[in-house]
Amino acid sequence: MRVKWENDALLLSFNALEGRVLLQVLQHLAAMYRFKPEDLDGQISQAWYSTHGCESARATPEETREWVEHLHAFKTARLSSIEEWSRQLAPVAGKRLQIHVPLDDAPDFIASINDHRLMAAAQHDVGEDEMSLRTPMELAALPEERQQALLEIHFLAWIIEETLREIQDL
Repeated sequence: MRVKWENDALLLSFNALEGRVLLQVLQHLAAMYRFKPEDLDGQISQAWYSTHGCESARATPEETREWVEHLHAFKTARLSSIEEWSRQLAPVAGKRLQIHVPLDDAPDFIASINDHRLMAAAQHDVGEDEMSLRTPMELAALPEERQQALLEIHFLAWIIEETLREIQDL
């Protein structure tokens, strides 16, 4: 994966495997964004729409509901961009797998990718202990689904880090 500045956009280039993984992530993310918060699995809903801040601020139930609705609106507003990035990653013979992310859309790209990381961690009970694993033997000791989730989380973190590094250099 490479990220570079091109005109008024970031150009992210991927090899075939990276592109396939990111395409699946984006498609799954778009599907999950279409669910209302109350229709999501409890773990995902808690990861994306935590109301702990509302509770500590002593928000009313109505204020808390509005907070969650606003968060959901931010996520669903990203759908058209996510669908565009997915179209750009669709495999076509002889075509490089690339995504053009206009600079104005970079925060949404990063937030979307991070939402998928949060979702994967919540679904597979990946916590700080697993995030700190450093050797293949430690990773191999985990159940296969958690290994896959952890690898996906790290891959997406790499995309975020490289995207942020490119933006910071502007």
